[in-house]
Amino acid sequence: MAWRIDEQVIRGEIDNRTRGRVTGRLWLVGRTGPVVLDLRGNCWRDLAGRRLEFTHPAAQPGDLEGFRSHQDGVAGDITASRKVKVPEIPLDQIGAYYAAKKPFPWHWGNSLYLEWFSERNGRVVIESASYTLTIVGDAAWEMTPEEETAQRQANGEAMTGFMARLAEAANAAAEENPAEENEGGEDDDEPRPARD
Repeated sequence: MAWRIDEQVIRGEIDNRTRGRVTGRLWLVGRTGPVVLDLRGNCWRDLAGRRLEFTHPAAQPGDLEGFRSHQDGVAGDITASRKVKVPEIPLDQIGAYYAAKKPFPWHWGNSLYLEWFSERNGRVVIESASYTLTIVGDAAWEMTPEEETAQRQANGEAMTGFMARLAEAANAAAEENPAEENEGGEDDDEPRPARD
């Protein structure tokens, strides 16, 4: 499970001008100060070595209880060049198109995709084609094809490590709370006599 906070982001910035480090700030609906990002790793090649600013024209409130204001962790996939289908009609009309078995009008667009693995909140994802994106300044460094391959491998390992930690936590919770026996010590697998 992941925190999906794209609707709550008013604006943000991601900075990967220092190799091996992604920093940033996110301003969220209902929060007075920004959420601060401090991540190990790099963005994908399109944002590696660059600073990106983004704004959301229609941010919405959401349940952010427990979401920490300081996000330390590991960068996952971070790109502004993921291609997605962007509907050319309001989202509430798509159901009518499906019901009528008509394709809805759409076009390909770039989606901002920010993923990281926080030490406190686990996996966090921001994904939207609705943001206004601006690259600020020139690239401080360029990612080589070999570095890109290594970064994508590191992203996959970050996801695998996150899933392994989830499994360990689930196993630990199961060991702490084993299934209790029914009243009278009856086993759940035993057939029970019918009651009148």
